[in-house]
Amino acid sequence: MLKSEPPTLNPLLSVQSITRYVAEQIFQTLNRQNPNTYALEPALASVPTVKQLPQGGMAYDYRIDSLARWPNGSRVTASDVLFSLKAMLNPLVDAGPYRPYYSMIDDVLITSPDSLSFRVITKRPYFLSAQAIGDLYVYPAYAYDPEGFLEDVAVSDLTDPVSADRVSKTDDRLHRFADNFNSPAWGYDPERVVGSGPYALEYWKPGQRIRLSLREDYWAKGRKEEYLKGVPQTLTFEIISDNTTTANALRDQLVDIVMDLPIDQFVNLRNEAYLQEIYNFVSIPSFKYYSILLNQDDPLLGDSLTRRALAHLVDVDLIIQNFFPDLAQRVSGPVLPSKDYYNRSLPPIDFDLEKARKLLKQAGWVDSNGNGILDREVAGERRELSFTLMSYTNPTSEGICLYVAQTAAKVGIDIIVTRQEGRALIEKLNTGEFTASFYGLGFEPSPDDFSQVWASASVPPSGTNRGNFRNPEADSLIRQIAATTDSSARAPLYQRFQEIIYQNQPMIFLYSPEAPLVIAKRLEYTLTPLAPNLHFNAIQVRPAS
Repeated sequence: MLKSEPPTLNPLLSVQSITRYVAEQIFQTLNRQNPNTYALEPALASVPTVKQLPQGGMAYDYRIDSLARWPNGSRVTASDVLFSLKAMLNPLVDAGPYRPYYSMIDDVLITSPDSLSFRVITKRPYFLSAQAIGDLYVYPAYAYDPEGFLEDVAVSDLTDPVSADRVSKTDDRLHRFADNFNSPAWGYDPERVVGSGPYALEYWKPGQRIRLSLREDYWAKGRKEEYLKGVPQTLTFEIISDNTTTANALRDQLVDIVMDLPIDQFVNLRNEAYLQEIYNFVSIPSFKYYSILLNQDDPLLGDSLTRRALAHLVDVDLIIQNFFPDLAQRVSGPVLPSKDYYNRSLPPIDFDLEKARKLLKQAGWVDSNGNGILDREVAGERRELSFTLMSYTNPTSEGICLYVAQTAAKVGIDIIVTRQEGRALIEKLNTGEFTASFYGLGFEPSPDDFSQVWASASVPPSGTNRGNFRNPEADSLIRQIAATTDSSARAPLYQRFQEIIYQNQPMIFLYSPEAPLVIAKRLEYTLTPLAPNLHFNAIQVRPAS
């Protein structure tokens, strides 16, 4: 069961996890991460052998599995990898959030007569090169570029930003390809959504369900690796956003698996004796955290004193106690506590109304007219410290936001909480039409590359720096981290970066939750910390006793 509808099943055109949950059953990447060690393992291709090049870059050599086939029976080849990379690097394709992770690539060469071996050459060392290349979704060129618009476009023309900008303005082929690839039909039409994975899109009934069917000719049938298996004959993703409807679907045994339940509902449902007989209620630590995102381009929150004062108004420990009993841990910055470079010298910001009042006064906020709301001169006019805090529609998000508003009122801040459906909320964040918002971020277990979320160059639409955080030293550290392959040398860079975020207070960091799942007891499955926390393609029905 899905809590919301994916915007598309074209994985390059969406950063939303809900897209990946479904799309990764259809599309495959070159490598996958081991769910226990997080090391790279072969998927469509071998794990790379890596060589240092004399000119300072690196070479990553891969070989595609000789059994890998597309639905039309043709081999998956290095030409498809080149095509997929060019599609993503095309500046006119709506894949902006992914491109920075591939900026180190210089060229790709096919290195064997059978077109199964290829070499990726990078301009410079990048500590996540193997991870980024391995994460590349591979598309069949025959299905996504039947007219060959990208066939004669050089990878090297697209890896250089200046060259890519020039080519995108002068080469009509890039425009014509992007017009097709960005089209919604290529993300929901069963005839056009084509991948090498175990499942094919059978149908998509908007707002209701997405159904996938096992490919009879799937190339990796019988493989032992969980992420390569194809076991269920069909996978049906029911789209149910209403919590009451979700609960009733469980009671009526209409769904086998429910993900992303609000924690309060998860706790309540697992206490129902009837449901305990039918379902397992399980949780596993997640690679995500939640916060209150603050828009630094809004002059009301443009100074760090005001933002730090807001952080002192939130009793995070109380939130965890009330909303997430034994199902969350507190976070104080952009690095999860499980990472070995987490900066433990930065104490969590304490709940303290008096500290908040002093900081607000220091920032120039006073109640000049005695109406109970603080005000000050902002951009030449007197403005009250009054703004909207956006919440998702689920009770946990709304409850936390209402609590923040109630506490803020005690020191003279007027916060109005508004509920937004997920896609509408993200759209407002991407366009900068907000002051503050409840916000979640998901991560990989690999070392953090902060370029997408925190670099000045990644303000939307170029990335997901949705709070408009800009700091020259932070930008420099982000570049240094990316170029440092030695983990011990990266550690102090990570530490200093966390200090900058802590001082700047671009968001109010809250908690990292456990991932709750409800799974029918009749199923056999393996949990993994990697979202969506189990491999749908490997689930089996338990043998009858």
